[in-house]
Amino acid sequence: MRGSEIVNSVNAQRRPDQHFIRVWRKEEDFLDYDLIERFMEQVQSGHEFGGFDLLTMEEMQEQVERVCGKRFAVTQKTGDKLIEWIRDDGSRNVCPFTPRSLMDILDSETRGTVID
Repeated sequence: MRGSEIVNSVNAQRRPDQHFIRVWRKEEDFLDYDLIERFMEQVQSGHEFGGFDLLTMEEMQEQVERVCGKRFAVTQKTGDKLIEWIRDDGSRNVCPFTPRSLMDILDSETRGTVID
């Protein structure tokens, strides 16, 4: 599947609650997660992929929880959802529960490389 085919498919099937894309190589040995908008801006039509999935906030939260374990929690204070995340170095971060925050945490935890 080429990058241009993924762009066309995403445009045709994306729902408003989907903020993330998971793509994999044809060999199915490597997964990459990204914000849909960022992926769509950066993908080149000739890039080759094995396939893709579109993910909601809840599905990405599950992925981040799987990677971080007990160092990641979603809390609610004064009506706003927040993420409490403890980095590998022990520092504690609190950030808003947004697509960008989830993506930044996953990127930091995996150093941009996810192998499932």
